[in-house]
Amino acid sequence: MPAAHVLLILTLLADGQMSAAFVNTPSAEQCAARSEAIGAVLRKGGANVQQMRCIPSALRFVRFSHADAQSAPRHAFALNYSDTTLDLNPQPDLATCQASLKLTADTLCVTSTQTPDPS
Repeated sequence: MPAAHVLLILTLLADGQMSAAFVNTPSAEQCAARSEAIGAVLRKGGANVQQMRCIPSALRFVRFSHADAQSAPRHAFALNYSDTTLDLNPQPDLATCQASLKLTADTLCVTSTQTPDPS
């Protein structure tokens, strides 16, 4: 059975904040296909995409809602990722996350309207 993958999408918002979006996919192949399709839409829409990467991960995320994206609360996370790992640690707020990053340069502070799916 193929390993589940998460498509990680990092975009730079107008206020300079790094935003993360997550797409659950059942395999590397389906993740790559979703990346192509979503990347085309984002580029056409003028999004400032910094990175899109498929990462094997058991993490699952609540679905992204375009309808609620502007009004949905944003959650702060410390994000650490590589080609083979995806770690997401909730933070009280972006300022707290950024203050703690002075010790770990390989972690990004991001905000997202999505959260890990508890089910």
